[in-house]
Amino acid sequence: MEDIASQHAVTWPKSSPFDIQASIREVVSRLVSLALSVLGGEEHGLPQIELDTTLAELYNHGRPQGSGPRIGFVASVTNSEVDQTSKFIRNTKYLYQDSTFINTPIDMPPEQRQKLRRDVAVKYQSLIAQHDAFAAGNMPVIFVDPDVDSPEGAICSIEEDAERTMESLTKKQRPHVRCYAALDQISLGTIGSELLTSKAVLDGLDGMPLAVDLDTISFLNSKAALCESGLPSPKTALVELNAYSDPPEYCCDVCRSSSGSVTIPSGCNGSRKTWLNNNIARTMSQIAAQRLPFVLKNQQTFGGGGTFVIETQKEFLELQSALSTRILPKLYSQVNVHNAHLKPATLIVSEMVRDPIGDWGLTFFVTRTGECIFLAVTQQTVDSSKAYIGSTISYTAQDKLKEKFTPIMHQIGAWLSSYGYYGPCGADILETAPGQGSNDGGNFHIVDLNVRTTGSLVICLLSSHFSKRRGLHEASAFAISVKMTRDGFISYFRRQMEEGRIVIASWYEDRSSGVSYGKVIVGAETQDALAREVAKIKDVAPEIHF
Repeated sequence: MEDIASQHAVTWPKSSPFDIQASIREVVSRLVSLALSVLGGEEHGLPQIELDTTLAELYNHGRPQGSGPRIGFVASVTNSEVDQTSKFIRNTKYLYQDSTFINTPIDMPPEQRQKLRRDVAVKYQSLIAQHDAFAAGNMPVIFVDPDVDSPEGAICSIEEDAERTMESLTKKQRPHVRCYAALDQISLGTIGSELLTSKAVLDGLDGMPLAVDLDTISFLNSKAALCESGLPSPKTALVELNAYSDPPEYCCDVCRSSSGSVTIPSGCNGSRKTWLNNNIARTMSQIAAQRLPFVLKNQQTFGGGGTFVIETQKEFLELQSALSTRILPKLYSQVNVHNAHLKPATLIVSEMVRDPIGDWGLTFFVTRTGECIFLAVTQQTVDSSKAYIGSTISYTAQDKLKEKFTPIMHQIGAWLSSYGYYGPCGADILETAPGQGSNDGGNFHIVDLNVRTTGSLVICLLSSHFSKRRGLHEASAFAISVKMTRDGFISYFRRQMEEGRIVIASWYEDRSSGVSYGKVIVGAETQDALAREVAKIKDVAPEIHF
């Protein structure tokens, strides 16, 4: 009893953006939580969520129960800028050019870099990972512990946060959460899996038994692969790097002493610095010859990072500065004998799709036999930098959207299946008026393929929960930050939570700052009602993006 009570100790919030009534509601909520824990009740007595389907069910589609390899899902995500912990280091083979990589200055001070390291760990190992785990279903889901370097040791509070999130699902659809300090500690026998699949292409999974090999997944997610696939997409040109620098040990003393650096050191006085400067100059001359408007993308992007829509001369100058001082020095410095065949430094320049009448996110699943299972079509929400921040969906429109997008879904699925891929996929598609099509795609233009779980996956699986059972035919998914605990948020929006109008798909509480980060999905009867419900949340929880 003492252990339970200590976990649910009732304390008044020290600072709060909402009124005293909300504070009272939070205290009451904690008392209710304590009572439910003692009595073995569910999460605050809130309705249990049953998804339309799960990743586990989709991977097993068309197979007799219990047949075929058992698959485990690695939910944690990496980057190529900073080590997230001492045991979960950055990718150096499969280079990701996400917003962290694109926006971080080369000369960032150490204390800021340490904060960045922690922020990235929370984002990639907790928030995004929990969201995908929410859709996993009855299968092992693996998290990497972001707290392994904390003074308390590898406590893995992330596992507690994840399990708390998954408690809102029906028991038959809850994943089996496993937490490890490092990827090389994963024991397939212990978790009951024979193969692994993952959200991201992780260096640390190289050599492990995988559903689809890492090189194939990296290729299928590359922007150049889409350009050369024959699928309907905007016209493009590739700016390629056809070589790589000498290894640090064959250069100068400065390079030999900083072999783990993200970039070739500025103090290099050998062949590597000359090579880097010459190749940056060559690339910049090719970029400078581009005519406005155009879109430039890095080869391996994530969450909208690495995509630049250039329409004005001011934007062109800003792009040139970012490329020459930040992006290319880091990117070119990390190409080596181990990853050159993947062409990770290729830049893709494409025509801008003019006057789109629709910005769609198609989510589907390719089975082992090549069958395509339609999940949903959403509309994308992006910020001013074109980074993905959320999705909206109309559940009653899905039958018509399925009919509309089935042909292009089968085109994409056949291409993926030809490379032996099976698993989830998301396609970002711009629609133009009839007569403005591209590459035999009618009036559809595939501007991005995410051959992995996507940020809109969970909202696609909530049609029964929202629309069929509650008459909530419209929904929106977005990330928030809020200066209250999970219990406080549930208490503040208790009516909406009890009515099943709000689903928490991921949640992380930073106990040192008192700020929580999460991804929520909100349902309402109409688009106008949805706008009002979303506004209520944003009044106390500013929107962020992953």
